[in-house]
Amino acid sequence: MLSSDNGKSPQVSRCLSCLFPVILSLLFCSQAYGAAKKIDVVDRSKAKEVIKGEKHKFPLIDQATEDSIDKGYDRISNTVISAATWLDSFFDSNRYTAEANRTRAQLKLMAGVENDGEFDFNPRVRIRLHLPGTKNRFNFIVTANDDEDFEVDRGNNALSSRDNDSTLSGALQYFYKQTESMNLSASAGISTSYVYAGIRYRGLYDYGSWQGRFTSRLRYYTDDGFESRNRYDIERQVSANLLFRSTVEANWEESKNGIPHAVIFAIYQVVRIDRAIVYDWGNYLETSPSYQLNDVVFRLRYRQRFYRDWLVVEVAPQVAFPKEFDREFTPGIIVKLEAEFGYQSYQQQFNNIFSF
Repeated sequence: MLSSDNGKSPQVSRCLSCLFPVILSLLFCSQAYGAAKKIDVVDRSKAKEVIKGEKHKFPLIDQATEDSIDKGYDRISNTVISAATWLDSFFDSNRYTAEANRTRAQLKLMAGVENDGEFDFNPRVRIRLHLPGTKNRFNFIVTANDDEDFEVDRGNNALSSRDNDSTLSGALQYFYKQTESMNLSASAGISTSYVYAGIRYRGLYDYGSWQGRFTSRLRYYTDDGFESRNRYDIERQVSANLLFRSTVEANWEESKNGIPHAVIFAIYQVVRIDRAIVYDWGNYLETSPSYQLNDVVFRLRYRQRFYRDWLVVEVAPQVAFPKEFDREFTPGIIVKLEAEFGYQSYQQQFNNIFSF
């Protein structure tokens, strides 16, 4: 995590650095919204739409053969999207939870030892109340020690100072657009330390057997000003029970210098419907005071349901090589127990995706 700069930068330079990530986020959002603006709100269980280019007729191929090619292509794309969505829901990833439009509550008990060698215990609570009387567009969210939108258990490698923010907050989320190809929402909330408001965009991009996903969130906080958080995933299902994902993240905060970012490679292995493993390799970088590699982390996350469908246990051993410890071998481990209220079974969806 980057610390605040004690000096004062020139005003012109500061304004330029502030505007760059905001313009970048708005550019991505406007382009993707233009591609998806004609798509109506759809039922996620009945549609698998992604942002695609125009179709042109193949030369020297009859219409039946062309239709068969398109159906095969769409079947591969839909399998990749469905597998990624199921895994994100099983691992409680923000890629899934930030767009969940149903009532659910979660209690997380996290304990572990990370880079600093100290034992930590962190209870976390997240409650999402779906408001059906608002045409399925509003959610009320209450969190304690939790960030609703981006990963929260990276310890010293958090890309934002709010990833480990131990505050109680309440927020109202409004879904402006919900389709398979894109999701656009706005939220406003208040915590014990600040008030905030912002927008979030997510778009899917189809590359055949590969799928791309761009997520951008822009918020204004009364205590620290603007914050922009951006992530691009590219993923594919490489076998019946393996999914590969590579992720690039870049975050910017008005109150801090530099743009911390990360490049992460992950392989998801589905063991069976109640257990799965993630093997990931994360590279965490910073641009201030100079461009440098801050940490390299190798982690294994084993996760399974525990006696009941609504109880989940996760064990995540890791090895890090942080710059602050002169790249020395630094082991760590995180153990989590989660209870989810409002749990819905994904048995049928699992059977439709994974056929082994």
